[in-house]
Amino acid sequence: MTRHDARRTTPRPPTSLLAVMAIVVGVASWFGGSHAATLLRQPRLTLWGYSVGARFSQPQGVAIDPVDGAVYVSNTGQHRIEVFSASGRPLTQFVHRVTGDDGIVVDGSPRSLAFDRSGRLLVVDAAARYVDVLDVRARGVARLRVPEGHPTAVAVAKDGGIFVGTGGAASKVFRFRADYTADGGWGDPGTAPGALREVVALGVLDDSTIAVACPRTDLAIQVFTRDGRFVRGFGTHDVGDGNFSMPCGMVVTPDGRLWVLDEIRQVLQVFGGQGDFLTKSNGTGTALGEFVHPSSLAFDERGLLAVADREAGRVQVFAVTTPLVDVTHVQP
Repeated sequence: MTRHDARRTTPRPPTSLLAVMAIVVGVASWFGGSHAATLLRQPRLTLWGYSVGARFSQPQGVAIDPVDGAVYVSNTGQHRIEVFSASGRPLTQFVHRVTGDDGIVVDGSPRSLAFDRSGRLLVVDAAARYVDVLDVRARGVARLRVPEGHPTAVAVAKDGGIFVGTGGAASKVFRFRADYTADGGWGDPGTAPGALREVVALGVLDDSTIAVACPRTDLAIQVFTRDGRFVRGFGTHDVGDGNFSMPCGMVVTPDGRLWVLDEIRQVLQVFGGQGDFLTKSNGTGTALGEFVHPSSLAFDERGLLAVADREAGRVQVFAVTTPLVDVTHVQP
């Protein structure tokens, strides 16, 4: 069975739990300068769960397949990874099983997800001390093992290089080549600029620098060269736009902007490549475009931005480059 073999050939049956409405979305203003009046006002698609009337249980990871736009969701509370077509149709689901330190295979708690340049799925699981590499049939083909710590974040560079961040007081960032061989790592413990503590998200700015999000360092977002030299940082744990309480997810769009989620402030902020604050999402709640303790982000080259909302139990997918017309939104 492939990751997509469980496609349903018939649409979901009509039910009072489903409400369908057309959405006309204009997003030209999203990239139209600082403090845009609206950001993520309406999603292109909202996913609530694999089955009719279901909701995700604490979803903490999301990724978009670069080949066909399928949306992969870490349904962490159910130990599953669930897959949806680009239009939101359920395709397949599987329990992510991992091998513990004692050699026993158990149901995992999948979290961060990303696709590498070969189209394989990278899975960070809270129950594993490695990053799982899955092929199109959801079979494990490799494991990115770190020499110390526990993987908490993963990101892929344009040249295929893979970065893995670890949690804990002695957090580090480890590099892997596109063929999954280890390529060194770096990171000094601490909270001062240039130090790492509790890496929660990574974002590759270009082929030479990588942004690292840590909720326990003085600067929440720090930029390093690939070999670990500190370049700059921004965002303190203070009130006001451009600052953070608990950064939890980050992506970099092709124009070099950083999109950073904050779980406690329940907001998505957008920054220029130098860390200058540009704009943020509006509102906290369950309305379209709002968040309740969001957990992770994903972006693909089609200009789609997916946001997993842990507390609301949903994933919203937004278009950030092309205006959309007559898009269907489905929710229970």
